[in-house]
Amino acid sequence: MSPSPPRFPTRSLSVRARVAWAAGLAAALVVLLGAGLTAVTWVTNEYQQRDRRVDAVAEALAGSGDPITRGQGYVATLRAGDSVVESTPVILPAATPGLSTAVVRGVPYRVRTVAGPDGALLSVGVRDNPTRALVGPLARRLALAGVLAVALAAALGWWFAGRAVRPLRQLITQTRTLTSEGAPTPAPVRGAAEAEELSFAITDMWTRMTAAQERTRSALDSARGFAAAAAHELRTPLTAMRTDLDMLRTRPLGQSDLDEIVGDLIRTQRRVESTVTALGHLAAGEVMRPEDRVTFDVTELFDRLAQEYARTHPNVRITTRGDQPLLMTGWPDGIRLAADNLVRNALTHGRATEIELSATLVHNADRRQIELCVDDNGVGLPLTYRERVLERFERGPHPRVSGSGLGLALVAQQAALHGGTVTLTDSPRGGLRATLTVDTTC
Repeated sequence: MSPSPPRFPTRSLSVRARVAWAAGLAAALVVLLGAGLTAVTWVTNEYQQRDRRVDAVAEALAGSGDPITRGQGYVATLRAGDSVVESTPVILPAATPGLSTAVVRGVPYRVRTVAGPDGALLSVGVRDNPTRALVGPLARRLALAGVLAVALAAALGWWFAGRAVRPLRQLITQTRTLTSEGAPTPAPVRGAAEAEELSFAITDMWTRMTAAQERTRSALDSARGFAAAAAHELRTPLTAMRTDLDMLRTRPLGQSDLDEIVGDLIRTQRRVESTVTALGHLAAGEVMRPEDRVTFDVTELFDRLAQEYARTHPNVRITTRGDQPLLMTGWPDGIRLAADNLVRNALTHGRATEIELSATLVHNADRRQIELCVDDNGVGLPLTYRERVLERFERGPHPRVSGSGLGLALVAQQAALHGGTVTLTDSPRGGLRATLTVDTTC
């Protein structure tokens, strides 16, 4: 069964067409209302003029001595009781005093009946033009004017709507030209307030999308780098573990050889575990979001860290020094991870017995920064290694203790995320000083 062709939604009317339709309908409604009011007013005025005319003729004839033969443009009938005393060729029917309408030989008349001489009743009538005769020409004129008004309103609505939606057309054109590869931020559109607001919203959305895309691309690049580096770094210990396991499986070993191989397996397993854990921390740092930043006290964080290490390493003297309180905005877990790695590096690789944590507020040009220092009395680090060990999978000159080579790389990563740097120098205590400089608001 062949697939059915795609169905496209019915195209809706454009804003311009809607405005033109609305203008035309509004004009038609206004014209209808205006025409109705004009017709009613004009017909009412015609009827009032007719009644005033017949009243004037009746009063003039009643006051004259010869009411029937005097004047033109009217008909009149003088009655005494039921008898017609005198009349024009058109005899009006009997009527009571007042205004009335009579039809004689199919012709309508507006009649005014008044008291005449000697108690007679004088009826005077003027031809009453039918309403159709009055409204017909007016209706044609109003209809023509209405058609012209509607056409003009629709044309003006189309023209003004075109000017109003021009910024929207610009937005549509800009949006269609946007691509994901190096597209610049859309230029702001000027015009109607709604179009400007929509333009600002699209620009803001595009900026956020571009930033998110850049973060995603950076995270993917980092993930690829992590995968390649992890594969390279873990290949050696995993190969060594496989060799040890093959020896355990294929060769009869004495107790001393067995203990040596098991110990080697345990050390290699710890190295692999350390590397995987550090890679996870590096990956987490790459995807830290700006909205997760909070304000926290660095000195309090150092105090908690020193207390925890004092419990787990009772033979090491760990102290803190710093201003109270010292607030900064950033990722507290990241700063804690960096400080934890610096302390662990001093204990494991520097073989330190005394460690001091300090936090100091400094002013560099127009920036307020915090210097986080970890001093130890360990063996230190040669100058030639101090830059290199900040890279991933780089180790110092202390082969006695194996490591992942990622501890100080994590510190450098957190320094960059917090708008700062990390430097390694000689410590006044005789060992190594690691200084992490970060912005108070990153």
